[in-house]
Amino acid sequence: MNDAEILNKLNSHSAPCGETLGLRCIRFQSEPPEIEIEFEAKYEFTHSEGQVVQGGFVAAMLDAPMAHLLMGLYEEPITPMTLDINVSYLAPSKPGKLNCVAEVVQRGKSTAFMSSRLYQQEKLVATATSTVKIVPIKS
Repeated sequence: MNDAEILNKLNSHSAPCGETLGLRCIRFQSEPPEIEIEFEAKYEFTHSEGQVVQGGFVAAMLDAPMAHLLMGLYEEPITPMTLDINVSYLAPSKPGKLNCVAEVVQRGKSTAFMSSRLYQQEKLVATATSTVKIVPIKS
């Protein structure tokens, strides 16, 4: 599959959590491995009188692109299992559109080290690194 076909495949198979987050893959490239995903932060995700997106939702918006990137890089189906994630909150995220760019730092046979950056209106609001176990899905 080429990158455009992988992008279409990623957008056609949406998990319920991705739907909740308003996840939409807008860019995928296999070399160097990188993905960009758009999210829609709803009012229901907020605290502080609807002004700030709660940190757990921000962490999910950083985690999902790292997993999607790995899923797109393998021909056979895999389940990317996040073993750890380290999130840095740099500025408040507000309700509305957010974009996340994820990349592979290093990938082995069964483990990948990933990073992601979350932007709102081109301002960097959060970053993450994670260790991901790559688990093949047996048919």
